[in-house]
Amino acid sequence: MNSPLLAALMSCLVVSTLQAQPFEKPANRFGFGIFAGANAVYPIIRTQYPYHYKSQINVLAGVDLQYRLNSRSSLHMQPSWTQVKDLKRNDYSETPALSLSTLKLPFLYRNYFLPHRKLLFFQIGGSYNYLIDGQFREEIIMNCFIGPCPVLYSNLSSSNKSALSGVAGLGLMIDLPKVSIPITLNYERYVTGYQFSTEYNRVKVKSEGFSITTGVNF
Repeated sequence: MNSPLLAALMSCLVVSTLQAQPFEKPANRFGFGIFAGANAVYPIIRTQYPYHYKSQINVLAGVDLQYRLNSRSSLHMQPSWTQVKDLKRNDYSETPALSLSTLKLPFLYRNYFLPHRKLLFFQIGGSYNYLIDGQFREEIIMNCFIGPCPVLYSNLSSSNKSALSGVAGLGLMIDLPKVSIPITLNYERYVTGYQFSTEYNRVKVKSEGFSITTGVNF
């Protein structure tokens, strides 16, 4: 058998062998999801006067941008939005009252207890929090010599827009044929906060709280 014919036969054998092998698509390290849930906020407010505030439950919603590190861990960026609306003291007074609308940017490390990113996981990280809108409403104290005093309020805006918080949580991942459903419980506590100042008072606002969310990962 001459060499050109032998080379042609070898080429055909190699091509047929490659076609017979299944093509394996490389695993995608990036992922995307959406989530929503409830956020229970417990305010930590430092003022000249020791007021105690109620807790409040609000909506939390956002997206989950994921990067897989290995079979058991991943990084998550979760831009989300939440608010505190007209939060009042425990004594049912109308003032002081606090309202916050916050854009949150948590950066989290997630690790699964079992291989291949199955079932239970824990996560830990920090969040940059940007105050979209914030107001601290308080009553203006007036001294009137004749007749009842009118009730006047002042609405104070925060002198800063950024705050940092720490986040830690536990979760459960439910795998379905084409999507997965995470259920997550997080605890968050602010390290820095927002400041509202008046001529006679300086109000420092932090918070801590729990959130429970669920969603869909694609």
